[in-house]
Amino acid sequence: MRGIIFFLLVALLSQRVDAQRVKLNKGRTSARNYLARVPYETMQGKIIIPVEIEGNTYRFLFDTGAPNMITPSLNEQLTSKKLNDINVRDANGNRQKMSVVSLSSIGIGGIYFEGVPTIVNNPESNFIFDCFGVDGIIGSNMMRKTVVHLDSEKLMFSISNDPGHFEVERLEEVEMSLSEAQSSPYLWIGLEGEGKAREYVLFDTGMQGFYDMSVQSYERLRELKTIEGIESGTGVKSIGLFDSTGDNTHYRTSVPVIRIGSHEFRNVPTVTMDADRSRIGSEILDYGTVVLDFRNSRFYFDPFEGERDLSEPSLGFSPTIKDGEIVVGIVWDEGLEERLDYGDRILRINGIDITAMDPCDFVNQPSPFDAGESFSILFEDTESNTEFTLELTKK
Repeated sequence: MRGIIFFLLVALLSQRVDAQRVKLNKGRTSARNYLARVPYETMQGKIIIPVEIEGNTYRFLFDTGAPNMITPSLNEQLTSKKLNDINVRDANGNRQKMSVVSLSSIGIGGIYFEGVPTIVNNPESNFIFDCFGVDGIIGSNMMRKTVVHLDSEKLMFSISNDPGHFEVERLEEVEMSLSEAQSSPYLWIGLEGEGKAREYVLFDTGMQGFYDMSVQSYERLRELKTIEGIESGTGVKSIGLFDSTGDNTHYRTSVPVIRIGSHEFRNVPTVTMDADRSRIGSEILDYGTVVLDFRNSRFYFDPFEGERDLSEPSLGFSPTIKDGEIVVGIVWDEGLEERLDYGDRILRINGIDITAMDPCDFVNQPSPFDAGESFSILFEDTESNTEFTLELTKK
């Protein structure tokens, strides 16, 4: 859960189409039998793959919670046909209207997909793309007829028409469903504490971290006694494609057991989010390989080891980005509520001047809060403009 508990600057890129004026589940590959492998790069849990368009190679995020998307600058360089405008919601529920175009061809490892509807991002929402240095997103609508294999040990992204290429016959299969609008993959997971529950979650490779719980699910799971160690706080958890949400009440808790198929993950920390469904994110790739069989609606997880304990200490507050500055996002510790408020600026961490750093460094680089257990932090109260220092230790 690196970065989720300690530093809430995770840019959740998952999007959803509100009004489907354009059918996104279109396009196909001309190849009938194929297997392609390309190396991928990771940056703070994001999967970045090389993509070929019109003879040039570009860097794209692979995000199963999103449809295909390109930046406005790339769209200007390409030959595309506008299809229509649609309303898009990001991971935090913020909405914007965007154009949809059809690209003649998008290639991955020599396999070309033709006529795939692709959303053109708005120029004012390009912060995340700029920070990761990417030109767009390969989404689930383009992958809906493929089988995708993700191997974090070899850093290899593979696609095929045949799941047999990835030896799935020896793996436990989990039934997977695809969303109607953009073919995002959903599956059932088990949660267990004092009580037991099942939850229908999005498998979202655009999400850093292991498990994000929706506020709606929190209420039900609390009643079923499948979570423990509940803390609450008001503020902003994260930024999305269209910037952060307003300040809301969130809960920080832990799930004693999360079960995907028969494989168990223990003591999973999570912070609730403003979304319709909970999510399993890209951190699962740290613990095993994944096969997403979009063609046959099956999910496979091949663990590197046995059950994993994901428990970790955390600070009494979580930071976020606001107006290009690093600020206090949510205060969890009751003992800190009289000292810290949402929006208080973070000026120094263990003597390092945070104000002089590019906000992108807090999105695409390891968090400074991952560097130790104890911290001397200089804050600025935004109401009184006074500075104060707190000595804080993870617990």
